[in-house]
Amino acid sequence: MRLRSTFPIGNNNDGRDDSRAGGYRLLIQESLIVKRIALTALLAASAGGACAQSAGTGITLYGRAVAGLDYVNGIARPGGDVDTFRFGSNQYGVSFWGMRGAEDLGGGLRGVFNLEGMITSGTGRSDPLFNRRAQVGLASNDWGTLLLGRAMSLTDDESGAIDPMGLQASSVATLVYGRNWGSRTNAVTYNSPVWGGLSVRAQAGSDGVAGSFNSGKQLSAAVKYAQGNLSLTGIYEELRDTQGRMDNLYVNSRQYTLGGSYALNNLRLFAGYNLTVSSGDTVATPENPYAATRSQMAWVGANYRLLPALTLLSGVYYATLNNGGGHGTLVTLGAKYDLSKRTSLYGTVASVFNSRNATFSVEASPDTMPGAGANQQGAYAGIIHLF
Repeated sequence: MRLRSTFPIGNNNDGRDDSRAGGYRLLIQESLIVKRIALTALLAASAGGACAQSAGTGITLYGRAVAGLDYVNGIARPGGDVDTFRFGSNQYGVSFWGMRGAEDLGGGLRGVFNLEGMITSGTGRSDPLFNRRAQVGLASNDWGTLLLGRAMSLTDDESGAIDPMGLQASSVATLVYGRNWGSRTNAVTYNSPVWGGLSVRAQAGSDGVAGSFNSGKQLSAAVKYAQGNLSLTGIYEELRDTQGRMDNLYVNSRQYTLGGSYALNNLRLFAGYNLTVSSGDTVATPENPYAATRSQMAWVGANYRLLPALTLLSGVYYATLNNGGGHGTLVTLGAKYDLSKRTSLYGTVASVFNSRNATFSVEASPDTMPGAGANQQGAYAGIIHLF
């Protein structure tokens, strides 16, 4: 039987359907059916893998979607200060999706992988696809986990636990322009087991240029102690450019971070200190116009669970620069309301107060910087869903 084509691929001059048209249409339909079957099988296998995690083997799909609205005033522009009211894709943390899996190799050893990509919720873009994690390795309950591939920096992974605002756009990342955010490429990452509340992490990598060990060098370590109501974290990271230099304070530099938190019933208190240091030949940039080589930041804050579903957040951050760069103080207040275990509403307001030469923004973004010595306010609110 000949399949009649709805959209003929070719027609004879007499108006009759070309016999080949139906055949092409059939092949196209069969191809689509095969692809749909393959996709369904993949999703089913993934779901089955998620259920198999308890057995030590399987695949888990996971992610987070965040979107909202964002307002910032007093943004310096050549024609004068402007305000912005815009879609907020990443103010309360980024949207991402990922998959992780494990295979039981026996003897307490597992083969593991983790693929994870950030998504800009306003546009749906993810470039590259797995721009947060692309790792494969081995894991052991006794010896820890060794992972090879693109990974989130230890400063990003570990700073959230010592920041009362949880690494939002207005948080411990703001006064260092996001220096403690982001992923690291070509990385080797080791995560130790937990020994009596103590754990250690290490990470190293480079851009692989022959004959230059320092080219694109990245080296970091983290130590964490969590026991009872107390949590303490120390982090070190060194980042170099392709020439092996550390001449950009907020991009290629050394960073030392120490902080902790303590819980008292529904109240958790936070405190921390961060030192960021670059070389003596540091270049001036829009974020660092005085070519400062040293940034010191201290902060305190608190989270308070006012209701079972409502948590209030607050933080005060103070940063000072050498070389006449000035100082700034960031004050933040926020709230998170849980609609369920996976869906929440959030809102944050913040103000930054700059000394005469300082140009710190209320959000960790160079495109919202105020003029030198100007204060600035901002607010954002939205919804977050975990899956």
